[in-house]
Amino acid sequence: MTNCLVTLASSTVAFAAQQLHGSPPRATNLLAEAIEYLRPHLDRRIPAVERARGFWAIAVAVRHLGSADAAIDDLTSLSRDSGLMDDLDGGAQTVNHLIRWGLYDRNPFR
Repeated sequence: MTNCLVTLASSTVAFAAQQLHGSPPRATNLLAEAIEYLRPHLDRRIPAVERARGFWAIAVAVRHLGSADAAIDDLTSLSRDSGLMDDLDGGAQTVNHLIRWGLYDRNPFR
């Protein structure tokens, strides 16, 4: 019973302190925000070759904004949602190649 009261008291004090000093800063997903900001560079009206270069540049730009797994997942979703995966020869294999080279900050176009 004492442990329950201590936990309840700690929670109450933490809540009161939060109310007194304001809410903690809102958590943000920098990776998702950056990808959404850069999404227009993959517009289907842009030729596929330019979009591939833009996609690689996006991978380079976001490589430190989250874990590698999260970056790979989000970039793969971006390529699928934007239609880039369908428009490139090699499809998913080419996209995976661009992502990996981007995460390593290597230029596959040289």
